[in-house]
Amino acid sequence: MERQDDNVLMKARSYRGILAEGYRLYNENFRKLFKASWLMTLVYAIVGAALATLGAIRMPNLTALIMALVVLILLTIVTETLALATVLSKLKEHQDTNSISIPLSWWKPEGKLMGRTLKAAIFSIPLYIILVPLFPLILPINYVVMKYVMTPEHSFWSSLWSDYKRGLRYWGSTFLVFFVSMLLITLVSIIVMTPAIILTLANIQAQHGLMIGDPLGMPSYILPLTFGTLALTHFIEFYVVLVVLVHFYYIYGSIETKETEREQQKRNIR
Repeated sequence: MERQDDNVLMKARSYRGILAEGYRLYNENFRKLFKASWLMTLVYAIVGAALATLGAIRMPNLTALIMALVVLILLTIVTETLALATVLSKLKEHQDTNSISIPLSWWKPEGKLMGRTLKAAIFSIPLYIILVPLFPLILPINYVVMKYVMTPEHSFWSSLWSDYKRGLRYWGSTFLVFFVSMLLITLVSIIVMTPAIILTLANIQAQHGLMIGDPLGMPSYILPLTFGTLALTHFIEFYVVLVVLVHFYYIYGSIETKETEREQQKRNIR
């Protein structure tokens, strides 16, 4: 029973509690999350690999290169958002039932939640860009996005300022969770991404050599090898970074609970 109580989303937690519960949920339900999301993640990995491989391809002119970049960047954002939405649908199930069920099929998207996740991405990307010079102020936006996706009928724009202030009130614990998560993810990502980085640097050097008249000096299979390596890297990296999403899910639950208790205390004082 105690374990079941610890598992609930809506519970006030310290940053250590959020980290511990996030890792526990991630580890215990990884197979379920993977089964629900692998197909869309594979599409994202292929599109992301195509974008990353673009630097190794000689485009006919600058216009073609820019057009290809724009199309692939947009497709990468959309496919990654949809892949995240498949995971968020299972987290929404956890919020509603305190458990995550085994997916009955490899592909069963939740249309409404995917739509809200796409809208959240469209709405929040400009905010992230605006706040880049003030990076610490970006963190509360993650709470705003999570609350919008997890709360049906909740408005993004009309609640933006109040939700942002609420997230800002807990900036310290949010930062600590984010910092620890990213520290561990960075260590793992260095290992995962090393082959892709080596191949990318080799391709850049080869293309630079071509520009100054040197022979390519690369085997004929280098392009498919680069693409395959980058696709595999994108696929694995998605699930490495996924733990941050789970942590922000628990940050959302903790903030909601603390704010409810705060409002209750105010009413009691009156």
